[in-house]
Amino acid sequence: MWRRRALLPLAVLVLSLCSVGTPLVPWSCGNVPRVAAARGTAICCKAFNLGNLFGEEEEKLEVPKNVAEMVSGLKSSTENSLNQGCSRLDIELPPSFRLGVEDKSQKSSMVADKQSKDLVLKEVARGDRELARLFVEMLEAIGPGLVVAFRTSSLEKAARKRWKLDTVNEAQLISFFDSKKSAFASEVEAPAQFNQKLRKLDCKCLLVVAPHLDQLRFIARLSKEVQDQMGIILLNSRIFGNRKVKAPPKLKNFLKKEFNPAFHVRFFENDQWPKNSMIYRQVSKSGDAPWIIAVQRQLVGGAVVTKEVLRSQEEPNEEAIEAAFKKYAESSDVSDKVADFLEQGE
Repeated sequence: MWRRRALLPLAVLVLSLCSVGTPLVPWSCGNVPRVAAARGTAICCKAFNLGNLFGEEEEKLEVPKNVAEMVSGLKSSTENSLNQGCSRLDIELPPSFRLGVEDKSQKSSMVADKQSKDLVLKEVARGDRELARLFVEMLEAIGPGLVVAFRTSSLEKAARKRWKLDTVNEAQLISFFDSKKSAFASEVEAPAQFNQKLRKLDCKCLLVVAPHLDQLRFIARLSKEVQDQMGIILLNSRIFGNRKVKAPPKLKNFLKKEFNPAFHVRFFENDQWPKNSMIYRQVSKSGDAPWIIAVQRQLVGGAVVTKEVLRSQEEPNEEAIEAAFKKYAESSDVSDKVADFLEQGE
């Protein structure tokens, strides 16, 4: 079960989400008295319930059709998760996804295109950096208590060059230990030094950007050690999904139980499934957070149409997804044929 606690750093996080000076899109604080747990039960989470400040009604969660809607959903989902007392979050966007943070003229489509499949490491790093920068803006009220950890020093330097943060009043950037060191140094010395660095920086919330396997091992240990004293948010860790990740089952299972998949967008790569199919998850104000399987199409003129295939409270496995797509193919109607005709070619 994901961590849900009442802790001082978490209060700072929640309040900061409601006091960001220049949010990309407007949003509000939700009234969330209960939250669905991993196995379908409900846990009372009254801590940091900020109330329905703007009187907005609960809306059914839907797959975003563009980047603006996705960023809005990301901010809302993060706020809702923190309001519900979750101090361990996992956030995932497609590799090399363009949020338009570094270049507002360059934004990805919510429909997977050929270019998104031809991944370049430089572009993947840029996508990770943009997501991290968005969180730095969202949580700016934490100030220097917000620490962003990159997996290498070169990625840290690239972010420093791009972001040009005020080192006194804004987030602090660091990098993990060198995984090429000896086994003893990697397992004992380097993690100890990293812990000391976090204490010296008085870290209240740690953003972990696209960590490697050895860094995930360290994060697992750190999460156990710091308990209520620090919030931890994983960005593009890729620990969820039906991937063949080279991670020990015990470690992966622990991380999946420890970290709430608060916001996920993944394009499927299975050629046997419909083109532009995807999985989406967002946390609502009430705590409802279904996994949604959908097919999105971009029509001539740029309009995006979405057809929901499956909505599940548990992350569906390949068999469930396969069955959903089979049913989707068998239930094709006139609207699908019209969409086929109007679909924009690559």
